Amino acid sequence: MNLYKKLFGLVLLMVLSSCGDDFLELTPNEAVAIADAIKTVDDLETGVLGAYDGMQSANYYGRYFYLVPDVMSDDVKQNASANRAKEYAEYEAFPAHFITQNMWATIYNVILRANTVINAEIEVAPALQDRRDQLVGEAYGIRALAFFDLVRIYGQHYGFTGDNSHAGIPIVLTFDQDAEPGRNSVAEVYAQVVSDLQQAISLMNDNKGAGFFSKGAAQAISARVSLYMSDYAKAESLANDVINGGDFSLTPNESYLSTWMGIGDSPDAILDVVMNETDNVGSDALGRMYINEGYGDYLPSQDLVGLIDSNDVRSQLFKEDETIGGIYGNIRVNKFPSTKGEDNTPVIRLSEMYLIRAEARARTGNEAGAIEDLMTIRLRGNPSAEMVTATGDELLAEIRLEKRIELMFEGQRLWDLMRNQESVARIDCTAPDVACSVGYPNDRFILPIPENETDANPNMTQNPGY
Repeated sequence: MNLYKKLFGLVLLMVLSSCGDDFLELTPNEAVAIADAIKTVDDLETGVLGAYDGMQSANYYGRYFYLVPDVMSDDVKQNASANRAKEYAEYEAFPAHFITQNMWATIYNVILRANTVINAEIEVAPALQDRRDQLVGEAYGIRALAFFDLVRIYGQHYGFTGDNSHAGIPIVLTFDQDAEPGRNSVAEVYAQVVSDLQQAISLMNDNKGAGFFSKGAAQAISARVSLYMSDYAKAESLANDVINGGDFSLTPNESYLSTWMGIGDSPDAILDVVMNETDNVGSDALGRMYINEGYGDYLPSQDLVGLIDSNDVRSQLFKEDETIGGIYGNIRVNKFPSTKGEDNTPVIRLSEMYLIRAEARARTGNEAGAIEDLMTIRLRGNPSAEMVTATGDELLAEIRLEKRIELMFEGQRLWDLMRNQESVARIDCTAPDVACSVGYPNDRFILPIPENETDANPNMTQNPGY
């Protein structure tokens, strides 16, 4: 399989360059078995940090994993100068495109690094067992998230077929340079994600901050996965655990804006991919695709901006730009404003837990509880907002609206449209006409399998429509 041959060298380099002299004692084949490279708890930590580093890549949470689905949705329109993800915004992606290939390779790289930690067989003193469990738990969490991310962007959503037998992505749990795996079904991939998250929850005890996986982060990701699987009782239960766990709190209205401007830490953050002054992706950052000081390729759609009341603090996550105009408007996204790429990428936040619980409650008959959760987030944004009195489908529509606003530009809008079996209808469209209305279901809601993978592996099938 092509991804193994590319990534083995990368992971091996990471292991060799990050550890002591012992790892330079190569086998006769001039390679060291990755499992043998990890001998101590410190080595486990090095491996986990390597996985986090992979998540930071511009080909993952650093930029494209959020940018691509967002430019395919109705929240974003392209500027006249757009070129870096233009093919995705216009629904003209192709298997040899660099973004399609690099995202696949990078996310599997992260999985391979997590596997290195998970599969390491080391004995530790009793005093180090908790630390060992925490690190392995983090690796399980990272692997679960990576599989979940891959199956969303390269496979149709859970529920697309009645038994979820449609093609997902290969489940890779061990290293085998000669393997040529086929694609597992979406049902199998989700089962693996659920299993990994359960392992993560059982192993982790520490909360080292939003830059690291914690038990709460694994529970939060599990709540999102459960919602996607329409397991509403489990989604509500897991969201309850996170909301009531005491490790996280909602950022208040008065400091909501400042946390997005890089002033102070956000208590709302459950899991972030951290960027800072010394460790960031620089000009490859997500925010630079939106701000004028960067590339400025993409703009917020006016229909999204128009949904947000002027009294809502979230309306201030945009800024005017007199250098644009006409059909493009004069508004830019200012949610990731750093000119140096120092904005953290939010993976999951506490506000999403309230919205997950709101949807789960609405779908299981607890409409009063759903409205309470919905209003918690709406009033945090706009303290003068009117109380929601909707019921049934209208209540679910209000929850979807609130989620669209609260999580805008965080890579979720397309996934929500798909799982709710809704079309992409761009009212404020600057793409070619064919991309202004994209009906559900659609082969092009997901990316093609990279051409270099289908060329190298006879068992790797291509997605329909490519």
